[in-house]
Amino acid sequence: MIDADTAPPTEGAGTDEQLFDGDPIPLTQTVPIPPFPIDSLPKPIADMVRAVSESTQTDPAMPGTCALSVLSACTGGHAEIEIRGGWLEPCHLYTATIAAPGERKSAVQLALVRPLLDAEQQLAEAGLAARLEAETRRQVADRAAEKAKQDAAKAGPDQWDKAMADALGAAALAAAIEVPPVPRLIADDITPEAAATVLAEQGRLAIISAEGGIFDIIAGRYSGNVPNMDVWLKGHAGDPMKVDRKGRPPEYVRRPAVTLGLMLQPAVLNAVAANRQFRGRGLLARILYAYPVSKVGRRAIAPVPPDQTIVADYREVMEKLAAGMAAWAGDPAKLTLTPAAHEAMLMIETAVEPTLAGDEGELAPLADWGAKYVGAIARIAGLLHLGQHGPAGARESVQATTIEAAWRIGKYFRACAINAFAEMGADESTADAVYLLGRIARKCVEELSERDMHVASQSRFKTKADMLPALQRLVDHGYLAPLPAARPTGGRPASPRYRIHPQVL
Repeated sequence: MIDADTAPPTEGAGTDEQLFDGDPIPLTQTVPIPPFPIDSLPKPIADMVRAVSESTQTDPAMPGTCALSVLSACTGGHAEIEIRGGWLEPCHLYTATIAAPGERKSAVQLALVRPLLDAEQQLAEAGLAARLEAETRRQVADRAAEKAKQDAAKAGPDQWDKAMADALGAAALAAAIEVPPVPRLIADDITPEAAATVLAEQGRLAIISAEGGIFDIIAGRYSGNVPNMDVWLKGHAGDPMKVDRKGRPPEYVRRPAVTLGLMLQPAVLNAVAANRQFRGRGLLARILYAYPVSKVGRRAIAPVPPDQTIVADYREVMEKLAAGMAAWAGDPAKLTLTPAAHEAMLMIETAVEPTLAGDEGELAPLADWGAKYVGAIARIAGLLHLGQHGPAGARESVQATTIEAAWRIGKYFRACAINAFAEMGADESTADAVYLLGRIARKCVEELSERDMHVASQSRFKTKADMLPALQRLVDHGYLAPLPAARPTGGRPASPRYRIHPQVL
């Protein structure tokens, strides 16, 4: 039996020039995605991204995007970058990595997030003693205030003024004792209401997950399918948030800072796109999308695990940054730009602005995302700066080289966003055709049978009949050309075969 991937071209099928009438008609307006620029990251982080990419046999874009989410969780809420007077961007990100099942998303995420979990545990242990002390002082003060109140109630007319003053003073003293929350950095399955409570306590929250379940929650899993997006919209922008609930005191967050670092299956992205409120209210415009190239079928067996020196250096950078920024008191640190960095940002703005205009601008179809693009580059620059210099970087200006590094990373996310919005804006049949074309392209062969196409795409198409409309769409657009049927042999009929357009390869 000849494997489909190595089968010779069908005899008598004709040349590509005879089978195809020129170039295929694009299914969507997509662009090539450049490699993720690993060297734009600070060296200890770049080394870890390379090591995790090699050990998990994944595209560097997957650990690279995850590393940015970890940086965001370490610094979120404690720093903002000033692009120019009046334009401040908080240094935290929303990211979504799109990858099919079996792409080792969980392994990548665990390797990059582990230092953040360790830092959270250390902060919690250190904060527990302070919380216990404050709770004890508060309880003692409450009892003293209660006793003073009872004494005032029993006081005679000649002692009433002094007793009342003592009671008010004791009550004020008790109320002034703040009980600090146990520090917390990461959450996963959390409702918007619970997220608001955590933000009220902590001021910041990171949701880093290898699944996209948070979108179900945002869409209203726990609220009768009524979307609740305010926490997530304000948590990205850093806008003040006040939550009033019956039977509970109001919760106020002056500068909420939320990090989202998600890994989604393509089907989840399509489901997200089907909810019009996600796009209409601007949630999707706040996300940086990543499309790692799949290595499934081409992965090395038993790859070398990351060097422990690299792992230790990465852990030290992240743990020091998380602990150092958590200790930052008062308003967020304001990162300023050097004159050269300011000029670099102006050049980026000048380059981006025309792409948002009219019908021909590259970012015009996703102008809501594009309008936040320069701000996203600035946020990335702030994270790279703090990742490079640690907590001490909060008192140093951002260099032009850091802006340029963020610009290179931004160009990767721009290409991915164009493709993501093209897919999300497409109808279901187009999305199916795009998916099938991607699975065909990974086979790297000149011809393929219907049976082999279905085997390659069974995660999306349960039956071959489910796949046929997408296949026909590819034929109609000139990506595939049916080949002559094989001669009957008396056995089971051969599966129909198709020639693949050379551009796909």
